[in-house]
Amino acid sequence: MMKSLNPRLAFTFSTLAWMGLACLVLGLGACQPKGPNDSAESTRNDSLALRSLLRSGIDSLEKVLSADSLGISPQTAPLDSLAATCLRFASVFPRDPYAPVALWKAAQVLRSLGDVEGAVQCGKALVDAYPAHPLAPIALYFNAVVLNEDGGVQEAAAFYLDRLSEEYPGDSLAQDAALYRQTLGMKQEDWNKRLKNQN
Repeated sequence: MMKSLNPRLAFTFSTLAWMGLACLVLGLGACQPKGPNDSAESTRNDSLALRSLLRSGIDSLEKVLSADSLGISPQTAPLDSLAATCLRFASVFPRDPYAPVALWKAAQVLRSLGDVEGAVQCGKALVDAYPAHPLAPIALYFNAVVLNEDGGVQEAAAFYLDRLSEEYPGDSLAQDAALYRQTLGMKQEDWNKRLKNQN
């Protein structure tokens, strides 16, 4: 059956099948009786195995997507899987240094799938949970762009731009946010006139 499929699609199916099998093995291992001393060590090992499984799943799905950078084959299934795996990683391992990166990847994937609300929620979760992370101001700017350009909600976009300027005044994006804030709702011809007057 796999021979008749596109090689990239076959790779995606085999990756997803491998992840499913690994989850089944982890689940069955968790069902075995444990002694009082085995419980903590076993839980730790299961946690490390799940972390490794999720990270390798993210990497595998990203490879599938980058292999088809021209967009020749339909990418909805791998994109959905990548978003779900990133969100799962961030929710199961919120203290892991990779968690904000996983949220950022999920936000970008959800935007590419047309899920404006999901993308913005991921960006908001990143900023709220990891305000000191370098991706936090980027996520605020991302939310403003997504809400303005994809959602057509200028007031909400302005909220995120203002938040970026207030909470990260020293960040290089703060100046861009202030400029972007001034142009919200501006028609293309007005924007062109403004640029012409500045030159």
